Amino acid sequence: MAVLTLDYRCCDRKRPLYIKHIEVERIAATARQQLVADSIDAVSFDALRQISGLKINGIDFALEVSTDYAVHDEQGNHVFGVCEFDPAMPDAAMVSISPVGESLSELLALSTLAHELGHAVFDAPGWVVQGSKGPGLFDDIEPTMQRAYRTTTPDSDHLSKSLSAKPTTEEHFAELRANEFMGSLLVPRQRIIAAVEELAPQHDITIHRHPSTDPDHPGTAMRIKANGDLGVLEMDRFEKALATRFGVNPRFIQVRLNRYGLTTQEATMR
Repeated sequence: MAVLTLDYRCCDRKRPLYIKHIEVERIAATARQQLVADSIDAVSFDALRQISGLKINGIDFALEVSTDYAVHDEQGNHVFGVCEFDPAMPDAAMVSISPVGESLSELLALSTLAHELGHAVFDAPGWVVQGSKGPGLFDDIEPTMQRAYRTTTPDSDHLSKSLSAKPTTEEHFAELRANEFMGSLLVPRQRIIAAVEELAPQHDITIHRHPSTDPDHPGTAMRIKANGDLGVLEMDRFEKALATRFGVNPRFIQVRLNRYGLTTQEATMR
C-alpha cells in the first residue's frame, strides 16, 4: 500500500492556486516516482488502486479506492468514476471506479482512476479542511444537511479535454487540471519523447527538430511526421506501439503527442 506525499502552491484553505500545466506535470512526475521504478514506462491499474493515503501540503487523509461496484451519479446514471468526500468521515476521501465491462474497458478504467486521483490530489485537501470546520453557530446541524463533495467522470469524452488557458469556472478548471494530471502521470513528456526517439525509425516516422517557442520548455522542440504513401497507416501503427508501451489506448497517445507539441491538432483529428 502506498501513501503519496505531494506539495504545490495553495491558499490557506488548502485549495490549489491557479497552477500552470507545467506545475501539474511536475506534481504528476513526483507522484509517479513514488509509484513505479524509473525503468518502467507503464503505470498499472493495480499500482494506482493500492494507494491508501495522501499527504498533500501537510494534510493527511486516507484514500479509499473501490473498483468492484457500479458507480452512479446523483441522477442514478451509470458513470465511469467519482471522487468524493463526506464530512461525516473527515479523515478519508473515496475514489470509486465502475468495474470493467461493456462500457468501460481496462484502459479506460486506468485513465478514469488516474483522473479521479487527480481530483483527490488537488481538490480533496480543500474538502478535508472545509469539512473539519464543522457547522457554524447559525448553520443547520442536521446530518442530512451536511454537504458532501463529489466530482464525476461520466464518459470517455470527459477524459479527452485539454488544459485551457482561460477556464470558465472553478469546477471546469478542476476537471482540466485532473485531466492534465492523468496525462502527465500515465504518459510523461520526457518518457514519450524518449520512446518516440527509439521507435520512430522502426515505423518510417521522421523527427523534425526546431527551436522551441514554448517558454516553459526552451531549447529544441520536436515534430513527427509519417513518410511515404502509407503515412496515415504508419502513424496509426506507431501510435499503437507507443500505446502498448505506456499501457494506454491509441487515442490517449494522440492527445499526449499533440499536448506536447509533437503533432498538430489536425493530425489527431484524422
